[in-house]
Amino acid sequence: MPHHEKIALSGVVEHVFAHRFTLLADGRPYLADLGPKGADAFTIAPGLAVTLEGERRPSEIKVLSIARKGGKRVEIEHKKPHHGPGHHAGKHVQIDPAVALDAVKRAGWTPAGEPQRHPKHFEVLARQINGDWMELHVDFVGGIYKQKPASAHKWDIA
Repeated sequence: MPHHEKIALSGVVEHVFAHRFTLLADGRPYLADLGPKGADAFTIAPGLAVTLEGERRPSEIKVLSIARKGGKRVEIEHKKPHHGPGHHAGKHVQIDPAVALDAVKRAGWTPAGEPQRHPKHFEVLARQINGDWMELHVDFVGGIYKQKPASAHKWDIA
């Protein structure tokens, strides 16, 4: 996970876009994000003088706390998103290549060598009795969803 630099700013709110706003601080505009829950906890309006602390991101400042000039500081919590199964965050999960081999065998194919792992599937070199070598694409739950003739160069076959 990338490390984001902490930043503290004092300035005047210029424009408000739902839970994001521009802050003019030291003669420079900054885009800041309160998040939807932060916007519920702290009312932001053009012309409001504020001080904030946050994390500098490539496109904006993720506000961690904010206060009206001389007012009480409000802490803003940004929850991590919860992504369902199949999301790219799960790509580092260990997936068992034996699932792919079992699926290929159950479908009547004879696999050769080890499955090649890719972000969303395994590729397996296999053939049926007296058939040509084929490259099978097998998803992580054992579904064969693509078959194509195996490349002799890629698979080192004659």
